[in-house]
Order: sequence, then C-alpha cells, then structure tokens
Amino acid sequence: MASWIFIASLNRFKIHEFIKDYGFIEYLQKNKVNEGDIVYLYITAPYSRIEYKMIVERANIPSNEAFDDSSYSLINEKTTHKESDKAVRLKFVDRIQSDDLCYSELRKHGLKAAMQSNRKVNEELSEYIESYF
Repeated sequence: MASWIFIASLNRFKIHEFIKDYGFIEYLQKNKVNEGDIVYLYITAPYSRIEYKMIVERANIPSNEAFDDSSYSLINEKTTHKESDKAVRLKFVDRIQSDDLCYSELRKHGLKAAMQSNRKVNEELSEYIESYF
C-alpha cells in the first residue's frame, strides 16, 4: 500500500461540500494508484495544508462511468475527457484542520518539492502525516 498527496483547489471545485454530501471524490487518474492506497488531500490557498485522509476505493474507472460532479465545479468551461481517460475514486476516511500539516511543516518532514502536482509520499512524511489522523 502506497501513500499519496493529491492537490485540491478551492478555486476550481467545492470539495468540502462534495465530500460532505457524498463521502467520496473522484480525480482524473494521472498516477499509478491502486485500490487500498492512502491519499491525503492538500487543500490549496487560503488553507495550504492537508485536511483529508482518503482511501482509494476504486481505480481505473472508465471516463464514461465517472460520477457527474459538474454541479460542484467552479470553473465555467466544461472539462472534456478522452475516452482513454480513467478516474480514481477516493473514499472519505477522516478530516483534520491543523496548521501542523501546512506546506512548511511537510517540507521539514520529508516533502521534497513544491505542491504543484499529485505525488507519492515517502515513509518519513507518511508517518508524520498519519500521526495527525
């Protein structure tokens, strides 16, 4: 089982509302995640911290089977997906609101790069994050 950090932008999607309403969220699958992997959702500005712990409930979901979450989108243009695109479903596990999971603290505990894309988490960082959940 691997651990990941996925980026969630409040400027693009009503993530808090969607997770509260449905208990999961789907992402375009760009990484080789597997069912059972842990995903920590890093909420961008103004929070700039990890707030959610999720588990990969389903991977490689064909685009035509992905959940229609367009009513929670904050961007005007419709996102088009190729037929070959896959989605990953992340099931809600827990939420915490702690500044100890902000970018600067994550860097001190093993994060190697800026939070610009989803990334696999090393063991040191995973243990640090997990200690808050």
